[in-house]
Amino acid sequence: MADRLARSILLLPLALCLQGPAAMAATDARPVYREIGDWLLACDNLRNCVARAARDPAAAPVAGDDAEVRMDIARDSGPNGAVTVRLQAEHRIDPTSIHIGTRPLPRDLPWRIGGDRQDASLTGEPARRFVRAIVDAPALMLARAGPAQISLRGLAAVLLAMDEAQGRVGNASALVRPGSGPADLTPPPMLPPRIRVGPPAPALADAQRLARAVRRGQATIIAAHECDRSSDDDAAYPLTRTEAIVVLGCGRFAYQTSVLLFRTPRDRPAAATLLTLPDPPAARPTDAASAGEYVEGDYDPATRTFVEVSKGRGMADCGSATEWTFDGTAFRVSAFRWQDRCAGTTPGEWPVLYQTRR
Repeated sequence: MADRLARSILLLPLALCLQGPAAMAATDARPVYREIGDWLLACDNLRNCVARAARDPAAAPVAGDDAEVRMDIARDSGPNGAVTVRLQAEHRIDPTSIHIGTRPLPRDLPWRIGGDRQDASLTGEPARRFVRAIVDAPALMLARAGPAQISLRGLAAVLLAMDEAQGRVGNASALVRPGSGPADLTPPPMLPPRIRVGPPAPALADAQRLARAVRRGQATIIAAHECDRSSDDDAAYPLTRTEAIVVLGCGRFAYQTSVLLFRTPRDRPAAATLLTLPDPPAARPTDAASAGEYVEGDYDPATRTFVEVSKGRGMADCGSATEWTFDGTAFRVSAFRWQDRCAGTTPGEWPVLYQTRR
């Protein structure tokens, strides 16, 4: 199960980033996930990116580092891709008091403040000005009782990688080292790939009886996965006119559970097979020992989707969420979110790495 609790996304090859706009726009982009210094970068298959403050847990602690203040720098794909800066905190924040070292930031930035004053954001050109002002600073200082700061170690490298992933290197739209080339050299935005949804299937004659039969027939696989959950939560759902999907309770962990997933003929549960769903684009292949087992797995027959949500730890500041959609023949990845580093960020708010449309 360890592989299910930690996925690895590979960096988009630089060679692809340096190709022309037409080449990059031809297909989905490969998702990007990188951790550099105290920041991480995630870009999805449409080249929408987010840089996130996520302090390296292996680094030595720094006086004033404030884990209760979170910061994202997001940018949409395309020549006119908007930049958005967002600050969130567990306490009231005053963005006009932010400074870097002894130098205050521009006071005329139009921050949008949340009603509880624990959320502040900038977008568009003001956000670009803010980012370019802080990119080479060691830390962002916040005025509050006692010293408080957000480490900017690694931010410049992360933003350069963002420019590379979005095809901005060498043109005026780049956040780091903007060049003389026009912004319209940047590859245009893409539509999400379309995913087909399979037709509704007729109801099962006796779903619970089918689930019980599959559990009896799969004792060897259940033992191999060391399942210790009872059959109380077992379920079966119609998949096609002749087949069903069966979800069997399996593991119990400190703050999560897992299920085994089977595809079976409706009239021959003894012929059920363990269903290994495809890994999300660019993810590390699932190890053989955990194939067919999914953390917090759940199937929704109304939308024809199966979802796995795997928290890296109990507070859910890291983890992954994957969605597969049944197209009438097989399950296809239809959404993927992932954050490897556990850094006190908003629970469950993991960056998007893959998205589709119906």
